This record gives sequence, C-alpha cells and structure tokens, in this order.
Amino acid sequence: MHDNSKWLYISPLSSVDLIAEYEEVIGYSFPSEFKICVTYYNGAHPKNKVFLSFSGKRKRKRIFNNLFSFNKNDPSTIWKYNDWTGRMRDWNENGQMDGYVAFAKDPYGNLICFDKTNDKIVFIDHETLSIEVVADDFTEFVDSLKKN
Repeated sequence: MHDNSKWLYISPLSSVDLIAEYEEVIGYSFPSEFKICVTYYNGAHPKNKVFLSFSGKRKRKRIFNNLFSFNKNDPSTIWKYNDWTGRMRDWNENGQMDGYVAFAKDPYGNLICFDKTNDKIVFIDHETLSIEVVADDFTEFVDSLKKN
C-alpha cells in the first residue's frame, strides 16, 4: 500500500495528531489501514482512479479524484466535508447522512465515504443521495482501483 508511484499531489500531513483530533470531533474512529494511508498520502490523487459501485444488480464505473486532506487549511480539507450543519447541510436533510463519513470525492462533487456502522466503503451521489456499496473495507477499495 505504501508505493509513492501510485499517488500524485501528496500534501504532507502537518501532524498525525490531526487524524485523532478529527475522529474526536466526528465521533468515529477510522480503520487503521486508512490512517496509515493518510500519513503517507494525505490529500493525494491515486494514479489508478476507476472503481465500481453497486446498487442492487447494477454496477457503475466511478472515478476516485482525491483523498481529503487532514490539514485544516488545504483547499480540499476533510474538516469542511463532514460538517452536516454547515457546508453539507443540504446533503443531510432528515439526518440520513449522519451514518457516513466522507474521506474522498469524485470529480463531480459526489462523496466516497465510510459507513460508520461497519467501516464499509460507499459512494453517495450528491444529486439523488443514493448510496451505493463499493467495498467491504478500505484496503479492498484501494486494491480495486484500476486505470480505466
């Protein structure tokens, strides 16, 4: 998993303590494999970007644009993407998104998230709020990324 040739535009993590601080704020502990990835590839774009999402029997190709950065002042910081009372309030009508933590996005404004109940990876369409299963865990998700 620690192969710098597979990630672009890394924004070095200013402090590993930012991960624990963020976990405390959102009330969720990220899986260890995700935390390790962030310490190496904070805010980065994977070279292999394509993954599949599943909704019932339908599968769709999706694009992983970048991991959110844990540095508070970076443009694509995780600190603003899970603020359901602020920037993302329109996503969370009736609280249906409270069970998810966004950690990445696609190029079109859709989110790639952890399901807080089981650490599975899901894709959430920002227009329909449909939730599609992607992978059973973070490692499976990263391992599934393809060129196209």
